[in-house]
Amino acid sequence: MLYHVLKKIYFKNKLTIVDSKNNTHQFGSGTGNLKIRLKNKSIEKKLFRNPSLHFGEGYMNNEILIEEGSIEELIDLITSCYDDFIKHNSIYRMYENFSGYFKIFQQLNEVVKSKQNVAHHYDLKEDLYKLFLDKDMQYSCAYFHNANISLDQAQIDKKNHIINKLQISEKMKVLDIGCGWGGMAIEIAKQTGAKVKGITLSENQFETASKRAQEEGLSEKITFKLQDYRDENETYDRIVSVGMFEHVGIKYFKEYLKKTYDLLKDSGVFLLHTIGQRGVPTATSPWIRKYIFPGGYIPSLSDIIHETEKLNINITDIEILRLHYAHTLTHWYKNVQKNKSQIINMFDERFYRMWEFYLLASKYSFVNMGNVVFQIQISKNINNLPLTRNYMYN
Repeated sequence: MLYHVLKKIYFKNKLTIVDSKNNTHQFGSGTGNLKIRLKNKSIEKKLFRNPSLHFGEGYMNNEILIEEGSIEELIDLITSCYDDFIKHNSIYRMYENFSGYFKIFQQLNEVVKSKQNVAHHYDLKEDLYKLFLDKDMQYSCAYFHNANISLDQAQIDKKNHIINKLQISEKMKVLDIGCGWGGMAIEIAKQTGAKVKGITLSENQFETASKRAQEEGLSEKITFKLQDYRDENETYDRIVSVGMFEHVGIKYFKEYLKKTYDLLKDSGVFLLHTIGQRGVPTATSPWIRKYIFPGGYIPSLSDIIHETEKLNINITDIEILRLHYAHTLTHWYKNVQKNKSQIINMFDERFYRMWEFYLLASKYSFVNMGNVVFQIQISKNINNLPLTRNYMYN
């Protein structure tokens, strides 16, 4: 049944599959020599039923072998015709519809569970992240004025772009929700002199961020706390959240947006930076939920607007960053490739295959599958910022 479905799909390049009985099947008529082998009947059945889970698992477990070409070429090809596979496979289409209908139950992010979900990913060995991130360890979408800019510079430009959008000045109090390893908070304090509080649920990130602030001589300007956003009660002139909203869960959007709005002073501004999907809301990939980001969810713009409208929240600007994250992930993947042996020594080969699949699947979700990044600016009052966007580009 798998090969029957594949015959109906338009592949932009040529794909050769050797099945578990050593029979050869060819699909597409374009250029390239991409050839894979499916080692057993089990993986063939699984790929027919639910490729969004078992494609990644099959690669991790060496049940899908690439004999010609690369894993990047394969993921590019598969993601480019993903909608076709759903269209022609009624069983998988039924699963996707069912998963989408019950997506709210896939993100149970109460306070204790949320901390566990964060630890699953962010409390891995920190040396792993040092091997592929930029010098400042920014684990979110960079800002590329063009594709030739270095990763380090693009992350600097991202921080500057956000600081400009928030118009932060010296006497302000700033809250950084999901502060990572502290780079954004440190840059705000250094550039503007504002007082910053960064909160995170990752013990690893909390320890590193606190140490960095002390080493930078910024202990009087920056405070880091191991804390859930729901436990914050002070008010702030500015709030920033970069790459954290994806971990909130759709069930908690209203609570999150109400909380952040309540924490703003009357003259306050909040910038929400999150991965988003261009189309209608859909469930998170089961492979991503199982192996990478348990409890994670990528919102559509309608998911967010639906709640801000009900809460009468002022959205004052929306910027959609299109391929910026694809460029960021290209740099991360190249760094992972360069450090393959070190990563395998840290973990094992299966982990390395999982990590490269994660980075490449993420990259091509932006190239082929409609993911983008939203930067949503929220202002407590409509006159808190200049009338035009010129101030963002000073």
